[in-house]
Amino acid sequence: MEKVELLAPAGEMSALIAAVQNGADAVYVGGRGFGARANASNFDGDGLCKAVDYCHARGAKLYMTVNTLVRDDEMAQVYDLVRDAVAAGIDAAIVQDLGVARLLRTHFPGLHLHASTQMTVMNLSGALRAGEMGMVRVVPARECTLADIRAIAQLGLEVEVFVHGALCVGYSGQCLLSSMIGGRSGNRGRCAQPCRLPYAMDGKKKHFLSPADLCALDELDAIVAAGASSLKIEGRLKRPEYVAVVTAAYRRVLDGVLEGKPVDTTPDREELLAIFNRGGFTRGYAVGKNDAGVMATARPNHWGVKVGTVLGAKGGRAKVRLIAPLHKGDGLEARGASGDRGILVQNPDGDLRVPEGVRPGDVLYRTTDAEQLRRAQESWAQEHRQTPVDARFTAHIGQPCSLELGGQTVYGETVQLAQGKPLTEESARRQLGKLGDTVLALRSLICDIAPDAFLPVAALNALRRQAAERCTAALLAQRLPDQTVLPYEKCKMSAYHAGKPLFILQSDDVEELLCAQGDADELYFEPRDLTAGALREALALLPEKAAVVLPTALNGEELEEALDAVGERRVVCNNVAQMRPGCIADAGLNAFNSDTMRVLAGMGAQRVTLSPECTLLEAERLAKAGPAEFIVRGNVPLMTLRHCPIRAEKGLDERGREHCALCGRKGTALTDRKGEKLVLSPYHARTGCRMQVRQGRTYSALEEMPRIMEAGFAAVRVIGTRQELLQAKAAARGHGAEKKREATTFGHLYKGVE
Repeated sequence: MEKVELLAPAGEMSALIAAVQNGADAVYVGGRGFGARANASNFDGDGLCKAVDYCHARGAKLYMTVNTLVRDDEMAQVYDLVRDAVAAGIDAAIVQDLGVARLLRTHFPGLHLHASTQMTVMNLSGALRAGEMGMVRVVPARECTLADIRAIAQLGLEVEVFVHGALCVGYSGQCLLSSMIGGRSGNRGRCAQPCRLPYAMDGKKKHFLSPADLCALDELDAIVAAGASSLKIEGRLKRPEYVAVVTAAYRRVLDGVLEGKPVDTTPDREELLAIFNRGGFTRGYAVGKNDAGVMATARPNHWGVKVGTVLGAKGGRAKVRLIAPLHKGDGLEARGASGDRGILVQNPDGDLRVPEGVRPGDVLYRTTDAEQLRRAQESWAQEHRQTPVDARFTAHIGQPCSLELGGQTVYGETVQLAQGKPLTEESARRQLGKLGDTVLALRSLICDIAPDAFLPVAALNALRRQAAERCTAALLAQRLPDQTVLPYEKCKMSAYHAGKPLFILQSDDVEELLCAQGDADELYFEPRDLTAGALREALALLPEKAAVVLPTALNGEELEEALDAVGERRVVCNNVAQMRPGCIADAGLNAFNSDTMRVLAGMGAQRVTLSPECTLLEAERLAKAGPAEFIVRGNVPLMTLRHCPIRAEKGLDERGREHCALCGRKGTALTDRKGEKLVLSPYHARTGCRMQVRQGRTYSALEEMPRIMEAGFAAVRVIGTRQELLQAKAAARGHGAEKKREATTFGHLYKGVE
């Protein structure tokens, strides 16, 4: 079977060494900025050079993440970062921002670009767009099924599929939850993970937005058969021991799959559960799991592994029935029916100190396995991985001896006529094969030795050392074929000014749009049912000027069905797969800089809606780059879920999603610890609902309408009702401006995101 890459994460050098020594074919890391894991240690300057050299010397590749949204004033920093990374020898850059992709393709034409999962590619049309932007690889959304992966792989691009680790609850690149709640943007690598917190719904309090970790160990054969060329492990914030354990498990099973040999995954799964799990694992969306099949609502962190039951506890000591041996240094927790009882602390002599509250019947869990950590550390401490090389040794009398090693040829002393014992193939192999203190391992050696030839042992050793040095240097010098780097030139900002902006009303209510026909310059219909019959029925009631808002998350067949029903109407696009001439680029396309605006215009966008993460000042600057649209009231989705929290709470899995009656419960909300509501707003497609999560408080910029009217925006948009549109128009005339109220929020109007 064709080679499939195993790709492991590394947040710092120890994790990178752990990944390589445990069998990773490639490692992905962050640089000194602009990576989606800003809180990892990451790699900078000499550290990145050392990381590249370490990988290349051992036959592994290194990719660097540049997968965040970037402001115009940061583009030069991105250029400097990537220029230095290219000089260090990275094998590819992983990108999200369309403007960054444009920058790198323009200035580093030989650099391989990978479309991050943050780009939300989920169907063939999206992959085609990625290819047009210069991507050689796409990382599909984790919500993609095997059928989606198979369709994308048919295009011929490399396809990188997540197989293990934490899942984002929403479609990656489309999540504003952390950004809008606390100003820490997931699109900028600063996600605070509010999805892992508890929420209340229908009188119950659980971690409704916390998925289980993915484990596709038993699905590798199916994923490979679907066309995946790279299998990706998540975890740049994880400790090196985690990287070692997970990489080793997937290396062993993947090798079996590629060799066509059945592999018993039981011991590997036990290792994976012990190192980190959230109530077990989910097999993931790729194999059709959904709803309760992907969630872990009881607790959001490491569950550990059950090792016993408490029989009694008194005076700080406990009697426990064990089902697995304990090790000195293990981390232990006792849990009862009502939740965690507390952490059991081991003294240096190995005795346990039991906290108050531990009761008979409590279950004892091991959250840290000291022996597993020790084994993991040993797995990379010896640095046993070497690069296999082939060699050819030549010794002809009267000519310099030569050794070709890994494609590099060196010459040594002149071969003499033997006066005594001649050089034998056995002695040559013995001396030339001593590569143990290098990163090289001799895979094969062809000896061409003339009869009666003689060389001293010292000459053979010197030849071997010289060849090994040159071969290692060649490995470290590996670069992509074309390393052209063009000087940075900032794109000139145009002097675009639209005059007075158009007023647009967006609503999912047909009646509301019909009532507003005379008040709005344009209408946007946001359908809640994307199936062909329902969409055609709704559109038949609306005037031709009403454009159709397409949601972010539609697979290939669903998008085709929706576009067929829409016909020649204008569409408002939230994904690159949906772009076509005359369309409107919506907020889901993350227009955060002028380069992204240019890319979207090149894809056919008549106007570009600016990212909700822009401040008003940033938006005013971007309005000079081309026809820009600015949302002045309403709520864009904070995230889009493939699973349904309502179904998950009821224990329902993937079966029956297509015709689920629960989708009619529009307006159900999750309530956080501070009483703030997150409203669940579903839309229906052929394979079932996607659930949008919207902020309970309405975003409003109406008090800034006089300034907004003069900023040069091509259009301003109200998401809501005719009455709210009229309020915006009144505010634009300088009266009736709405002041901030309890039920509204300024969003990022004044304060930007981290």
